[in-house]
Amino acid sequence: MDDLVTFIKNLTPGLTGLNKLIDNRAKDLTNPVHAGKLVEHCAHVKKSVPMLIASVKLACNLKSVGSDDFKVAGASRNWLVTTINDNLDEIIRILQIKTSKDALAQGDFTEMIAKIMGKDEPLVQHAFLTNFDSAQEFLGKLDPKTADTGFESLNKCLADALFLADQVQDDATQESLRRQVNDLRPMIARLQALSDAGLLDSAEGRDLANIISAKIQELEQTMRDAIVNEVVENFVDPTGPAKQMTNTALLDPSVADREAQFAAKAKAFTAHAEAASRTALEVARSGGVHDAAMEAEIMDTIKHIQSLAPQLISSSRIVLNNYGNETAVDFMQTLKDEYCERMDHLKELMDQTTDSMQFLKASEAQIQAGLKTAKAALAKGDTDTAMKASTTAAKQVRRVLDVAKSEAENSEDAEYVARLTGVSEQLAKSVKPMVAACKKSCTEKSLASRHEFGQAADTVGARVSAVREVVEGFHIPPRPPTPELPPPPPEVLAAPERPPTPPVEEEMVQRIELPREADALSFNIVVAARDLQDEAVKWSSKDNSLISVARQMALQMAEMGQLFDASGDPQSRKQLINLAKSIAKSTNDIIRLAKATAEACTDRRLKQTLLQLVDRLPTISTQLKIISTVKATHGGQSDAKSDREASETLVLNAQNLMRSVKEVVQAAQSATIKLKPGSAVELMWKRRD
Repeated sequence: MDDLVTFIKNLTPGLTGLNKLIDNRAKDLTNPVHAGKLVEHCAHVKKSVPMLIASVKLACNLKSVGSDDFKVAGASRNWLVTTINDNLDEIIRILQIKTSKDALAQGDFTEMIAKIMGKDEPLVQHAFLTNFDSAQEFLGKLDPKTADTGFESLNKCLADALFLADQVQDDATQESLRRQVNDLRPMIARLQALSDAGLLDSAEGRDLANIISAKIQELEQTMRDAIVNEVVENFVDPTGPAKQMTNTALLDPSVADREAQFAAKAKAFTAHAEAASRTALEVARSGGVHDAAMEAEIMDTIKHIQSLAPQLISSSRIVLNNYGNETAVDFMQTLKDEYCERMDHLKELMDQTTDSMQFLKASEAQIQAGLKTAKAALAKGDTDTAMKASTTAAKQVRRVLDVAKSEAENSEDAEYVARLTGVSEQLAKSVKPMVAACKKSCTEKSLASRHEFGQAADTVGARVSAVREVVEGFHIPPRPPTPELPPPPPEVLAAPERPPTPPVEEEMVQRIELPREADALSFNIVVAARDLQDEAVKWSSKDNSLISVARQMALQMAEMGQLFDASGDPQSRKQLINLAKSIAKSTNDIIRLAKATAEACTDRRLKQTLLQLVDRLPTISTQLKIISTVKATHGGQSDAKSDREASETLVLNAQNLMRSVKEVVQAAQSATIKLKPGSAVELMWKRRD
């Protein structure tokens, strides 16, 4: 033990110094993902060190008393050493990032995803939202030039639906997803045949595309609903299974079936950890997480939960096998606290990234179904099912209250907060009486007690609906009423027929074409510009200055990319500098419009997200202007290595700017859902046909 004390004394100063260095360095990083990950990995090291010390202490203790479990404790010690080393390696890697190639190495999550999903091979992670948007765009235009990518998007939609069907637990949802896919397959195959025959834009092709479009939209909604239902189910009591397992490990040896109880609780704990991780991955993969830092945080939390779970089982079994060993209990409790903290954090991330309205609707449906099950079970005398159903409903109500509280804290609309707080307080008061009434009915088994429970359950159901209705009423601001049209003038017999109304011309968009022959510098910049344009053209630019400016920026960036010749040198140095200035001006316009939207938004979280994204733009825009000037002035004159690094920096900066503006567009659209009454913001978000 003396060596352990010496180890701790030697470790503490180094750890303190590391924390100070990391805090200072994180402030200098312009990439928020890198800065966030740097702080996160440092926090992991700080938390892991005390656990490492506890594991060493436990291994020594178990060996001294002659327990074979000292080998298991040693394995936990080795795991913690590996964990600390991995985090230190990541800290070093992030600190060494200098070029775009380095920046692209954000950490390979694909193997971890494959492990969660039970696959042997790495998975290619992509957002199904993008596939559905691309598929709908193709079906709306039926452009033969984009047929290949259009059909590829359609087939990916079907593949994503089947992938999700294999993951969700609800049999009805699995069946619905597979049935919808089976219905769509022959339709898509027929449309493909028409395309191959040059009849894509024929009458049959257009009719079939309309039918497929409606069914694809239905499939997307089914997938979204399925994911929200998984969040409701798997995060109703995120830390319960861990607490139940560790409590079972503490049972007195006189309990006859304590081994069997522990095995059952450990199995349930493992199943829940896997289900929660899988659901969180589905949320991240669905495309609903627009913030790269948030997505990285979700993936990192999943990774740690998957790593912690088997260690918590091992430490709990040590406690089971070594009853009364306080050192073993302390280590188990330390791991349990860390696991519960991670799981609670994952629950918070799910609440932040799951639409509150969808969550409340799914929760309401499950609560109503659970209460109905409890009523039916009491009528049959099945008290175990009745208590389980009512208890689960009570836990789901608490999750509804959590979301309602978050909604109230997140809003600056006083009327909304007051109404939501009022109905939430009424709901909170009805939970305990409902559970008590169920217990009473299970004990008395009388008609009167069943009636009492029925009334209490109906009260809970009605008040859950009331919470949902308040949120629903304020979820989207009401549109101003359409003015009544004056009555038509009296019919004049001699009046000539009114000429037909000319068709409304579709909004013309100059699409960015990817260069077929270009150097990497030019191609990567144009790809970044096209990515922003793909987002901006989803919305009409009529009465939406933000979309107009975003489209203009994409064209400006594409033009910048096309300026470079095969050697990566600008063909016109003056034009490169002028384009950088124009892009900087457009960036300022984006900042002004986005800030106005943020200030008018009553949702604190949406406002904060938008402002955080906007705050990144000035730095990136200024860097682009400086790098472009340097490239225009010294391009081809410096050594090859310096010129290559300048080119890579320019590409990285262009990608950062286009991605950041894209995220601002997405966040601004979300923020306009909740604007202050009488707001001066005049951004109309209307999807293009």
